Amino acid sequence: MTETARDHVRLFLACEVPDEVKQHISEVIEDLRGRSGTEVRWIRTEGIHVTLKFLGEVPVKKLPAVKLATQEAVVGHSPFELELSNIGTFGGREGLRLMWVGIAGDVLRLEALVRSMNAALAVVGFEPERRPFRPHLTLGRVRDEVSTRRRAEIEVEVGKVGVPATSWRTSQVSLMRSRLTQQGAVYEVLATFPLRVLQQA
Repeated sequence: MTETARDHVRLFLACEVPDEVKQHISEVIEDLRGRSGTEVRWIRTEGIHVTLKFLGEVPVKKLPAVKLATQEAVVGHSPFELELSNIGTFGGREGLRLMWVGIAGDVLRLEALVRSMNAALAVVGFEPERRPFRPHLTLGRVRDEVSTRRRAEIEVEVGKVGVPATSWRTSQVSLMRSRLTQQGAVYEVLATFPLRVLQQA
């Protein structure tokens, strides 16, 4: 007998961002919205985060193993500073598909944290991510029905939008649950794992 959907949770690991960063992102989205209107599905800024690893649908009984592996992964990683970079885009065969804001700052330390997570979670059955890690905050996705020409026009407008200089301190990793609703994804924090400075012996 197959397990029901209630026996699984959709999980990912992320670094959350402070409210003031979310406010800046909200202002950027409002600027973009004025240039592209309803042709883009914009994210809800209250749930914005830096995704470290997407785990997918995970059996509830595997949660303790996920938490233990994550706790092991953060050992030896201390807090670090991140900042917003420029707006970028991802495209597909039809043109512009996704808009995002890049992450700068202590990216090397962020990448090291992600490598530790991949290694620890591989031990409990999660395949390491093969694609290069590109930290970013998703802003919006162009709707499927938008024409290739219009996608190109929106991409030109995106290039005119600036990002305010904003930095913040990242001090923990969150295990997040994602619930897919008609209004978009709703996120719930299941556990947090503080980054701590190791004491010298």
